[in-house]
Amino acid sequence: MRILALIPAICSGSLLAAETAVRKVEVSPLSTQNLLRTAGGLLFVIFLIFAAGWLFKRFGQLQMSGKGMVTVLGGTSVGPRERVVVVKVDDIRLLLGVAPGRVQTLHVLDQNEDEVTFDEQLAEAKEELPS
Repeated sequence: MRILALIPAICSGSLLAAETAVRKVEVSPLSTQNLLRTAGGLLFVIFLIFAAGWLFKRFGQLQMSGKGMVTVLGGTSVGPRERVVVVKVDDIRLLLGVAPGRVQTLHVLDQNEDEVTFDEQLAEAKEELPS
């Protein structure tokens, strides 16, 4: 029974010894090693943010995986918030003007089943010129 009474005293002594050992190993939070580790971690996080932004910009505009009725064929920006877009809806090509809060049909394009190449258009235009 006396041995059981000595167990808490022995354990508390070993805990005190461990605490003093830990106190001797403590490093200042403003040491060069801690500052370099913190700066390195911060630079790594900033790098990850820029890498994620670049990846989203590069691969963020993937095609939707469903066959919808509307297909965007192309477009260009004509102002800071305005775009001109060519879309195809059920074999009809439309030229649309897109602005914040407004979409307007600018022109309905011809339905050419077989696309005419530039070379063919140039040859056709040369034939129409008087010699």
